[in-house]
Amino acid sequence: MGLLDSLMCSVAVLSRRTAPAVLAMVLCLTDLAIAAETAAAAQANQTPPQIATAPKKPDFSKEAAVLEQFHTRIRMEADGTGTRETTARVRVLADAGVKALAVLGFTYTAANQQVDIGYVRVIKPDGTVVTTPDYNVQDMPADVTREAPMYSDIHQKHVAVKGLGVGDTLEYQVTFRTLKPEVPNQFWLEYEFEKNAIVLDEQLDLDVPADKAVTVASADVQPAVTTVNGRKLYHWVSTNLSRPDPDAPPKSTKNWKPSVQVTTFKSWEEVGAWYQSLQSGALVATPAIQARADELTKGKSSDENEVRAIYSDVALHIHYVGLDFGLGRYKPHSADDVLSNEYGDCKDKHTLLAALLKAAGFEAWPVLVSTRHDVDPAVPSPAQFDHVITLVSLGDRMLWMDSTAEVAPMGMLLAPLRDKHALVIPTHQAAYIAETPSDLPTPRSTRVQIDGRLTDHGLFTGHITESADGDVGVLLRLAFRRLPQANWKQLVQVIVAGQGFGGDATNPQVSGVEQPGDPLEFSADYTREKYYQWDDEKTSHWIGVPMPPMGAELAPGVKDKKPADDPDLGSTGQTLYAATMQLPAGWTATLPQNVEASNEWLVYRSTYSLRNGVLSAERALTVKKTKLPLGEWERYLAFRRTMFEDANRQILIAPARSALRTR
Repeated sequence: MGLLDSLMCSVAVLSRRTAPAVLAMVLCLTDLAIAAETAAAAQANQTPPQIATAPKKPDFSKEAAVLEQFHTRIRMEADGTGTRETTARVRVLADAGVKALAVLGFTYTAANQQVDIGYVRVIKPDGTVVTTPDYNVQDMPADVTREAPMYSDIHQKHVAVKGLGVGDTLEYQVTFRTLKPEVPNQFWLEYEFEKNAIVLDEQLDLDVPADKAVTVASADVQPAVTTVNGRKLYHWVSTNLSRPDPDAPPKSTKNWKPSVQVTTFKSWEEVGAWYQSLQSGALVATPAIQARADELTKGKSSDENEVRAIYSDVALHIHYVGLDFGLGRYKPHSADDVLSNEYGDCKDKHTLLAALLKAAGFEAWPVLVSTRHDVDPAVPSPAQFDHVITLVSLGDRMLWMDSTAEVAPMGMLLAPLRDKHALVIPTHQAAYIAETPSDLPTPRSTRVQIDGRLTDHGLFTGHITESADGDVGVLLRLAFRRLPQANWKQLVQVIVAGQGFGGDATNPQVSGVEQPGDPLEFSADYTREKYYQWDDEKTSHWIGVPMPPMGAELAPGVKDKKPADDPDLGSTGQTLYAATMQLPAGWTATLPQNVEASNEWLVYRSTYSLRNGVLSAERALTVKKTKLPLGEWERYLAFRRTMFEDANRQILIAPARSALRTR
């Protein structure tokens, strides 16, 4: 916690944490090329002399700021207490850097941590020092406490930096003290060396008791290790003199690991036993919990329906507070408190769900998982997780649930949680690492139906109906649920316009917003004048069928970088578009050929017909497998180009007496 959380989160780290937009001002690459010249041979058969030249000095003038020094010193004690001191020096080169560093913020947990600001000072180009006074430091509850007072132990120290301007150097020192360990006699941490900002000197020192069993794993920079006076000292040194090259080949993310991982847990069983002890007291089936469980399951015809009723109630009606697992504290609030407050973070929502299910006679287990990257099974550390989900035993089935997704149907995990290693913590047996499902419980379906009429002046009027489940259905349902119904018309217009429909959508009808088990469906009347750039002075017109793109189309000449890992094709299932268009009386059309392309992973087909003046078209994409072998990348690109070519075919329509052709 320190400059990387203030400067980098605000400016440079946008390239890593805010997708897809990246601020252009922080993407300037550093030229580190070293020139070499060879003199021409003065005489035949002579070896040309090598003329050495000095390397070019890196040019950082276009950076917002440069971290000249960033040193972190961590000292941990055997009982789990410790300190983390960060000393930083950053040179500000642009107004963007001033804005990013004008206020430094340090988040901590007041219940067991203390933050001391050693100094914050600005050194002017002429050597003048401007010290930020103590009264510029404010200690206040984090923003989340406004929404959820239950998390009032999360605090931030804000430091308003005095006198900072372009050309200045900012220096500061901050120390985090862990006064009470999360787990007695245990500690853990992760550290990532900066790769997205210019860092001239980054150092990490770790000081631990020599007689304490500590696992230290280094993914990239390796440490120097010494033992002095009963302490084991690790020292890492890193620099980063250039930003990631956007044209460089992608790196594998499948087995990504933090630069440094540290843990005193010896096994995943130990981690599971610790978390089980944290939540056990929170799962008490109080009279309020029992009454709610009885109310929700009353009259349900099967165990599955009872579980679904409880899951839906927690998912839909307990407001989710988006805190990473471990931020604030690891111990969940009691199920009774969560039920009463009607809000909670991931571990709180799991606790309430598990308590209600327990009261109804079902067993539910917590599952620790990461939404950011896969877990490294070799390092048993709570730091690897940022989320808690639920696993429910129902007969001979195990149902995965994430009640924080709110509108996801029971048994569905969203894409960031699928195909991940996770720590399952059963009630009466040892915790173990398992893989989350790689696909949805049932194949997903997305359908778009457009039916309309085209006049001889190019006015298209019709009706659009769209339905979706799976990931698309969840995103649409969330969008509608978070807006008042009075704004649904504007939302439908935005969705339709985003799909390439250039006209106006009116009279929206929406269903399934509060029924996660059903597809989300919406419809609207649609009107577009001068359809497809209609020109009244012409007797024939090129048009396209009224369908949105499917998203996988790849235009000729567009480069798509080959990834380092097997490409993700999404969940299995089908996307189906169908359209009918009544042409003006007496008009006809020359149809494109039907298309069919298939392989082991994907199937695409399209059909076109004209009957009784009605132009009909259908396009369907079926995903048969969630992953594509990387070796099939070129076949995949060819498949997508076939889709693009078909989606962009135009049809010539005209009165029957006009000559027709296709293009």
